[in-house]
Amino acid sequence: MPRALVDTTVLFAAAYRRDGAHDDALPLLQGIDDGTLPEAVVLDYVLAETLNGLTTHAGHDAATDFLHRIEENTRFHIEALTTGEFATAKALFRQHDRFSFVDAAIVAYMQGEGLGYLYAFDDDFDAAEGIYRLDTATNPYRPE
Repeated sequence: MPRALVDTTVLFAAAYRRDGAHDDALPLLQGIDDGTLPEAVVLDYVLAETLNGLTTHAGHDAATDFLHRIEENTRFHIEALTTGEFATAKALFRQHDRFSFVDAAIVAYMQGEGLGYLYAFDDDFDAAEGIYRLDTATNPYRPE
């Protein structure tokens, strides 16, 4: 089944109604959920960053509810970096001053796993080779 990574900017915005990108993010998660978009890979770092943001802005109950929804949805896959991908993430973090460590981890994972598509609102990813950032509910595996 085709997969694409999902960044914190999309997950947080979809889960937090007050986020300015909420209306743009919600169709992405709905498309993943209903199968019109590829299955989602969520790095453990991205999940942690999302849950921390939700806890701060929406409260612990909202964060635990979101965690439950992600864990129970078979179209969302929580993954971790391999040792080699972690080493690549550190190198990318040192090389690109625009990348947070989580951004570097996403790029390293995508390069290591041969995945090219990322749903994200953060245009810092545009600096990464071989990464195609999507910010709308577009299925790159079924171009129209």
